[in-house]
Order: sequence, then C-alpha cells, then structure tokens
Amino acid sequence: MRLHEYEGAEIFEKFGIPVPRRGVIRTVEGALKMADEIGYPVVLKSQVLVGGRGLAGGIKVADSSDELEKLTDELLNTEIKGCPVKEIMISEKAKIAKELYMAITIDGYSGKPIVVVSTEGGVHIEKTAKESSDKIASVKIDPKWGLYHYQAQNLLRQLNLSPKPLTACSDILVRLYKVFEKYEAIIAEINPLVILENGGIVAVDAVLEIDDSAMFRLKKTLALPSENRLGNSLENKGKEIGVTYVDLDGDIGLISSGA
Repeated sequence: MRLHEYEGAEIFEKFGIPVPRRGVIRTVEGALKMADEIGYPVVLKSQVLVGGRGLAGGIKVADSSDELEKLTDELLNTEIKGCPVKEIMISEKAKIAKELYMAITIDGYSGKPIVVVSTEGGVHIEKTAKESSDKIASVKIDPKWGLYHYQAQNLLRQLNLSPKPLTACSDILVRLYKVFEKYEAIIAEINPLVILENGGIVAVDAVLEIDDSAMFRLKKTLALPSENRLGNSLENKGKEIGVTYVDLDGDIGLISSGA
C-alpha cells in the first residue's frame, strides 16, 4: 500500500525527519487560505499515487495568489497518468543549495534491506542510476541489527559531503531506516533531500510504500484509508476480485500464474 506524500510526510515528521510546512486542500479557496498561512512562494503537489508527477506536470510553483488560483484550478481539473487529481499538497518552497537522494528498499537478490544514497537528487534519479552509477552509493543491512550511525556516515562519506551536512544527513538516514522498519515498508524514499542555502536540511518529498502482507499488523499503528490506494481503475478492479493486474502500455497482453 503506497501512502500519499502528505501521509508519508506526517510519519517522517513523527520520526524527527525535517519536512516543510504544508497542508492538503481540495478547493481553490482552501489553497489560497493555506498559502496565506505558509507565505509565498508555494509549491503545489498533486496527491496521486503514481511516480513521475513532476515530469507529468503534477507539480507547480506559485509566486502570487493570482498564479496560485489559476494553477490550483488547472490541477484539480486534470489527470496525472490517468489518475484524477482530487487533493493538492501546498507546501513552502525551499531555498535549495544542493539536492541529495536517499532511499531504503529490499534487495531482490539477498532479500535484505538496501540503503541507497546519491548526490543527484530530483526527478531524474532513474537516469542517474543508469548513466552515472559512480554518483550512487549503497550498502545492504542485516535486519537483525538495523542501520547504525557509523554505517550511515561511512555511506554518505562517499558523496563527499562536508562535516556538518554529513552528520545531519546521517541522522536523517538512520531515522528513515526506523520508518522503513517500523512500517514494514517496501520502500522509504526522500527525493530530494535538500541542503538549504542557510545550511538547514529538509525532506521536500516523502515516499512510503508498505508491504500489503504486513497491513494486518499495522492496523493499530496506521489508520487505514477508506479509499482504494491504487490510482488506476483497472488495477483497482483487479484488487477487488483478488488478482494482481498491472496496467501497461502497448497492445500485447500477458496472463500468468505461479505457485
């Protein structure tokens, strides 16, 4: 089950990971009120459960109330990769000096958690992984022991960070692993983790996807949403009838089964 970004940000904040001031709106009036509380400029982020929102036009920046009104109306009347935008997260715009990437997921070969960091945070992390693997560092973690601060620091040293951000980012990485562990996640990701012009650090994105097999254990920890967490209507239908349907482009279909 993938959480919306604002839900992931709430969890990150509870674990001590710095996140921007933000709020979720469903109307233009709500956006204007939220922006007045936060202060311009603000970032509008469509809350849809698909990747690549930025490249698909689902993330905008507004410098004024007139611009915010126009952009909010546009986003609330559009679809991102087939998913209608019903909610928008309004957040303060970070003054970025440097962007980093950090994530924890499951290594498919060893079955262990793997921590991945990169100096190339932002929307093109997949491209970086393919074309500039030297800018990415990773380490597998023994789930019996978890991630220690010295491991996080050793990993982040490979990104040639100066001492102050190295210490702060290491602390955030350890906290991110605690989120990953606590919520039995498939992936916990910050893309990007931003080093601000004033030296501060903030996670301006929050991705958290929980293993469906663990949901029965997390009912008390996590308030289960009433709506289906899949964005695609055909994938929703598959889930309703008990099959895994993956909607793909093209005109060739695949039916498969395994035991």
